[in-house]
Amino acid sequence: MNNILKLTVITSSIILSAIFTSASWASVLQEIKNTGVLKVGIRKDSMLFGFEDSRGNWTGYCATFANSLANSLSRQLNTPVSVQGVLSTLQNRESIVRNGIAHIECGPNTISREKEVERNIKYSSAFFVTGTQLIVRAGNANANLSNGQLGVFQGSTNLRAVTQAFPNANIQQFAQRSQGVSAVRNGQITAFAGDSILIIGEAVRQGWAAKDFEILPKKPLSCDLYGMILPANDLQWENTVNSFIRSSQGLEVWRTWFEELAPYLKGTLDYCRSR
Repeated sequence: MNNILKLTVITSSIILSAIFTSASWASVLQEIKNTGVLKVGIRKDSMLFGFEDSRGNWTGYCATFANSLANSLSRQLNTPVSVQGVLSTLQNRESIVRNGIAHIECGPNTISREKEVERNIKYSSAFFVTGTQLIVRAGNANANLSNGQLGVFQGSTNLRAVTQAFPNANIQQFAQRSQGVSAVRNGQITAFAGDSILIIGEAVRQGWAAKDFEILPKKPLSCDLYGMILPANDLQWENTVNSFIRSSQGLEVWRTWFEELAPYLKGTLDYCRSR
């Protein structure tokens, strides 16, 4: 986990004066070849995927992925390619790709064919599997969640799974995942729901020991596949990204960050395949 990418936060004012809109550029690969720049949207609030280290640098799977993809493109296009980082959030992750601010957004994006149509984007092939679960304090492992005080990350896909499973629960939405996990630790809510990989990562970031929390239920409430966000209607770029995800270089990036989670991922994948 020592692959660190120092990303430059691009402000909206600079972006708006410099970008090409999605209607004005026909091919991402051609633009990268012309400019020598790969623009990658990366989160800073998603442990393992994109987050800030103790020095304020952005790191994670997506930072390593971006560097490795740029190296691959340098060979493919026979020209040096550097990475330009674009700050991605839950709110802007689709628009920065749709508007040409980023060529690709890498993060915990649940693949949804409905969103592809609704938001005029395209998802890459899946690179990760997870599901909706809840974190509780170890002493609350037997708590009645059906009528409990539950939290969920505002705007996330987890809300639907939680409301369907616990229709009588009092559900509070949090603007930040960190706030929800903290609320569980402080006893303000019984449980906080989210993609299990993300809530576990946040608990670890906050200093929880493994003995201090439980993840419930054992079988996730939903099965979610993560994909990169890509521009719609650029099959050449889509095929390039998908090929890289499956390549030996792409798999090596995956192993760097997720190999220790293989048993968890296999259990989730086996369960999701059985549904």
